[in-house]
Amino acid sequence: MIRTFTLVVASLAVGVSASAAFAQADVPLPNPAEYPDENLPFFVEQETLGKFLFWEEQMGGDNTMACGTCHIHEAGGSDPRSVDADSVHPGADGLFGTDDDVRGSKGVVSFDRVGGQFVHEDTFFPNVLVTGRKSPPSINAAYFTSIGVFWDGRATQEFTGPQSGQVELMFAGALESQAVGPPLSDVEMGGLNQTWEQIVTKLAGVKPMALATNLPPDMADFLATYPTYPLMFAAAYSGDQTITAEKIAMAIANYERTLLSDQSPLDRDLNGSEPLAAEYLPGLALFNGTANCSACHTLPFASDLSFHNIGLRPDAEDIGLEATTGSPLDRAKFKTPIVRNVAERLPLFHNGQADTIAELVDFYDAGGDFNTEGNLDANMLVLNLTEQEKADLILFLTEAVTDPRVVNNEHPFTRPTLRSELPQVNTVYGVASQNGAAELPGVLAHIPPNIGNQEFLIGVHNATANMPAALAFAWDDDPAGTPYVDPRYPVPLNIVPETLFLLLNTTTDAFGVATVALPLPADPLIQGLEVYAQWIIADPTAVATGGLYGSEGVAIPIF
Repeated sequence: MIRTFTLVVASLAVGVSASAAFAQADVPLPNPAEYPDENLPFFVEQETLGKFLFWEEQMGGDNTMACGTCHIHEAGGSDPRSVDADSVHPGADGLFGTDDDVRGSKGVVSFDRVGGQFVHEDTFFPNVLVTGRKSPPSINAAYFTSIGVFWDGRATQEFTGPQSGQVELMFAGALESQAVGPPLSDVEMGGLNQTWEQIVTKLAGVKPMALATNLPPDMADFLATYPTYPLMFAAAYSGDQTITAEKIAMAIANYERTLLSDQSPLDRDLNGSEPLAAEYLPGLALFNGTANCSACHTLPFASDLSFHNIGLRPDAEDIGLEATTGSPLDRAKFKTPIVRNVAERLPLFHNGQADTIAELVDFYDAGGDFNTEGNLDANMLVLNLTEQEKADLILFLTEAVTDPRVVNNEHPFTRPTLRSELPQVNTVYGVASQNGAAELPGVLAHIPPNIGNQEFLIGVHNATANMPAALAFAWDDDPAGTPYVDPRYPVPLNIVPETLFLLLNTTTDAFGVATVALPLPADPLIQGLEVYAQWIIADPTAVATGGLYGSEGVAIPIF
């Protein structure tokens, strides 16, 4: 039996207060949400473990990505980085700067977990890969646990364990199904050829939250009591220290089930604690009346927990739910997101098409943009709202459905600061020298050099293909801030050669990419050291520099 809650969903009458329309106590957003019987949170330790795993950047294959990287609480559980210039996916046509471009979510720089090497790919390299859709909100995702998670519902309620190969949950397991996807994604977190066996082995040996700072009290206390992941898993799972993909998924899912946003001004009205302020009532009336929002964003969820084609883009660009169900009737249908905290989730829609709430309102006022195949949802109507009506609706969506706990990182929305939110640890400095074709190599130095990081990589790109290369490590950089000039060394150096202590040889690939994997021991004696590195690449046509040329330098502070 699945633990469910009976809901009474009423319709708001135009022009009346929310309090008058919702007189009964059983209409607010249900809290708690739905849990599978096989994953009831018998121990609060399981939810806390899930919180650690959700924010753990070491869950990523190169230590740069956590689940939470794309699901920041104060951004409504979505990705605030989607506004960045390098967070654009070229869309269906594969071309940047065209109408179908998507504001997606940034993931990893393309690399292969087998052998630990950066891999050239044609669209984004050497920059980070970007998803073809923007991250949907993790907050209130628990209410979709039976219909499917992701924009296209592909994470279904039947959860099959990726390691066990067995059906672990028959019902209400969509969050568990979703949780096992991104860690293996070569775009989002994992890199090419990532496996769950690698992830569970890695977690068994790392220091929890080694990359994060500002742990909230519940996490700090838990870490003090259980300083390793095996001990955390034992606390969450009746003494069993074994780490598995199935346990990871269930812990993360039950943490997400605590992320329920139900304290907005609208929610306080629905639960009878505080009437909705008068300035929001015209917008609420429009939401449930003329603007027709509630046809799909039905209260109390502010979503009908279903999928619709709203004519955002031509159907063929992204077939949405059809890819999950196989039915042409589901073409270009996407999940109806819950409206709460919508103003914090900019840009909006699955492709990030609307930069503002005003653009969102204008889109619906026009009845959608496309209906090329006749699949437009029947509720998409031309509204012809007045400017005052638009302003009233914008005010309602901007303020009345925003939960202050979400914006202010208050319980249950406390979180640590991720390493990726801090300035770049490794600093690229100096200048590169040219190869024989007058090209400059670039350094790939974005992976954090924390002690115990077995996946630390330093790479070079845009180098001469299929040539010997070496990564030189020294204790000092050039103190003058300009390339080191010495007649003994024809290549301008960004390190002091007298302090050279390590030279690692490799070869560039057919795309001019080379990688050095340098596992860092979990030794506190190296913590606080700073080393300096520079790539030296062979090129017989670089005659002026003796058949060699070099990259910029990179300062690597080990922490």
